[in-house]
Amino acid sequence: MQSEHVFADNLAEVVWLRLKRLSSHQLCEQVILRRTPAVPAAALAEKASGMAWAVRSAVGYWETKSGGLNARVLSRYYALLQISIAEQIALGDETSTLPAIQRHTELGHGLFTVSDTTGEFPANYLVGCLRSGHFSSYCKARGMELKQFAFERRLRKLSNETEQTSLVSLADLLRRVPELQSVAQEYLGIHPLSFHLAKRPSSDLEYQFDQMGISMIGSIYDARTLTPALKTTSSIAICPVGYQLTAEQANSLNLPVRNFEDKKDPLSNLMLPIGQLEHPAHEHWYQGLHLHKSGYCGSSIMVPYWGEDDVFTLHFVILYAFSIVTRYLPSLWHEIEDGKLDHLRSLLEHYLVIVDNVLPKIALERMTGDSVHAIQSGSVFSLT
Repeated sequence: MQSEHVFADNLAEVVWLRLKRLSSHQLCEQVILRRTPAVPAAALAEKASGMAWAVRSAVGYWETKSGGLNARVLSRYYALLQISIAEQIALGDETSTLPAIQRHTELGHGLFTVSDTTGEFPANYLVGCLRSGHFSSYCKARGMELKQFAFERRLRKLSNETEQTSLVSLADLLRRVPELQSVAQEYLGIHPLSFHLAKRPSSDLEYQFDQMGISMIGSIYDARTLTPALKTTSSIAICPVGYQLTAEQANSLNLPVRNFEDKKDPLSNLMLPIGQLEHPAHEHWYQGLHLHKSGYCGSSIMVPYWGEDDVFTLHFVILYAFSIVTRYLPSLWHEIEDGKLDHLRSLLEHYLVIVDNVLPKIALERMTGDSVHAIQSGSVFSLT
């Protein structure tokens, strides 16, 4: 993976420019060749043409500004669908072409929804994945194994508890969006399933080093052999904003950070769940974690669903679920827009702002395979 640094006064604008450039089949050829150097020339031309078309289609959906909330939901879902097709073309072998991917989309989107008769929306609105259709094909291309959780065919109604373990509620999906962690409690009445993490010193010496900005990486030795240690343990805190979380709750989530205890944080003087993370002694604590960070949240970790913690597919599934509501459940959609569920209208408005401002950069990274660092002009990291 390469790193691309882009500098601008308007970061959102420059990310969009970098994304839209992939509507050119010639530039798509460069991306595909970098990811699959041995692709034959004839296949390269077909793949690049299909990828560029998918990007143009995605941008067309994404730039739809008119219409109501339902139109925005649908257009954003179809934008991500096209981005996933473009990415699948870019990362696959010579057989991953637009017609080949279409054979999977013809079998359906690969997701389904079913309502639990108990509870209230969105906690009773469950989403499942199928072994056929686009979502399964896309996840397989990404190396994401869903077979354990996927269904042979969609459920029409719930019949046993075993089935429910492979389903995830729309509420729990929304709770996993890192950028919503500060408002999940307000809108959904329960703590989020995505958490901002921060390192905390585990000793007075480490605290002094942290205060001076000095890293202890590479300076940790095994006390018995006096050789560099292979593993070390860092103290990691969950830093709640807008909600409360106890150590007992944190320990029940099966996060890679273990053994949380409620402790007074020496930096904020607040009681926080502080746990232990074991990692290689020659690495920083965060290098072994799959963290997500954006302009709307600090470095955060998500509780996995279907065995995965992938942010892009999380948004794909959420938008799919809401697209079904907008198209086929008019009574429920009426309650969201004008009735007793109108607090979810506010949540959805908030969520779509995140989609429009966070997902373009993620989409760009997915298609190119590069990490993109958008840097504000005049900041400490800028060129001038």
